[in-house]
Amino acid sequence: MVSKAEKVIFPNTKFYVLSLFFIIGSDETIRAQTSDIEALFALINERLTYMEHVALYKERAKSPIEDMQREAIVINDAVRNANELGLFGPSVESFFKIQINVAKAIQYRYRADWLSTPPTFIPLDLQQVIRPKLSELGESIVKELATLYLNDGLISEEHRSLFHDAINTDNVSLQDKTRLFDSLLTITTQK
Repeated sequence: MVSKAEKVIFPNTKFYVLSLFFIIGSDETIRAQTSDIEALFALINERLTYMEHVALYKERAKSPIEDMQREAIVINDAVRNANELGLFGPSVESFFKIQINVAKAIQYRYRADWLSTPPTFIPLDLQQVIRPKLSELGESIVKELATLYLNDGLISEEHRSLFHDAINTDNVSLQDKTRLFDSLLTITTQK
């Protein structure tokens, strides 16, 4: 014979156990999405770390920081990759334009610093090492964005402090981080 207490406890226990499985499943999904977001932020930061080498290489080669032809190639590649992976190309274009502007600002800041304290390292070769690596990182960023956004793992305002902590490259200002993060918030998938 089943007591009154058992009639109340057993159904509630089933509910709590099922709820626990749902919460654990949701928690694992959230952790996976957070991991993807952290991976994306790490890629963005890694790309920015190369700007010190870019700046010194260009300085020694007496090349300007701004290279509109190269910027157009980077943006076109990013938009093409984004469209192929199901992202809305113009939203990714906006992010890459801001990323390029931040990269140029970093280069200018390094050059300004070197007026008083010259660099002591030898830069990586722009053509042979840096550009191929930057292209690889650009592709990886777009792939990570697509993986994230197509699996409903949108970047939201709650990730801002994580982003600000992840972007720890020298000569990146708070304003740079804010502009980059704000542009990530506008990325969308194709309708």
